Amino acid sequence: MKTIGIVGGLAWPSTAIYYRTINELVASRLGGLHCARLVLAQTDFEEVERYQREGRWDLVGKLLAAQARHLKAAGADFFLLACNTVHTASERIEKRAGLPFLHIVDPTARQIQQAGFSTVGLLGSRYTLTGTYFTGRLRRRYGLTVLVAEGEHQDNVHNALYAELAHGTVLPATRAKFQAAITDLAARGAEVIVLACTEFGLLVQAGDSPVPVIDTTIAHAQAAVEMALADEPPQPGI
Repeated sequence: MKTIGIVGGLAWPSTAIYYRTINELVASRLGGLHCARLVLAQTDFEEVERYQREGRWDLVGKLLAAQARHLKAAGADFFLLACNTVHTASERIEKRAGLPFLHIVDPTARQIQQAGFSTVGLLGSRYTLTGTYFTGRLRRRYGLTVLVAEGEHQDNVHNALYAELAHGTVLPATRAKFQAAITDLAARGAEVIVLACTEFGLLVQAGDSPVPVIDTTIAHAQAAVEMALADEPPQPGI
């Protein structure tokens, strides 16, 4: 089994989801008391978010590449960033990490294509929705049409992330705002909703959407387990 490296704390609630999901998937695959070989490193999210607000993605990249190198020193065979937004700096991070990198968009895109969808509705932070690391990768590499939350829907989703979800808080009124954003995307032609923020799965459930939902956190965790167990023989009766 390969050792998974996670750069987490971006923010901490979704890192907890990654940890639980990865271990549950390994246990399901291997049975018994098996769990993942895993190392975790993180920096202070307050500092990361300050650089994001200032547009200093070079400094975001520098901070998180340092964490990736810590993972390498601790024995990780590959690593992932447990956050969508910081993938804005992923090229800088990957270049300086010296460690194979699992990008969050790729396993998400594969699930979209395997399900037969071609038009995606994207919910994420304002950085994600107005940037290109996610939308551009879906369009260029996978030929998908991408719609993003706009106007008040974009504001509501972005504000909920930093005011609530990053603290592990979920308010009922916020769920209604997300449902409105999802309904708008579906009305504009989205065949599937992609939760392009690793905290959104704390709030959005399948029943909140008139079309299928793909959670990038779960897709990313599943891909990490597939990489970690690629050379493991199947277990009898599992």
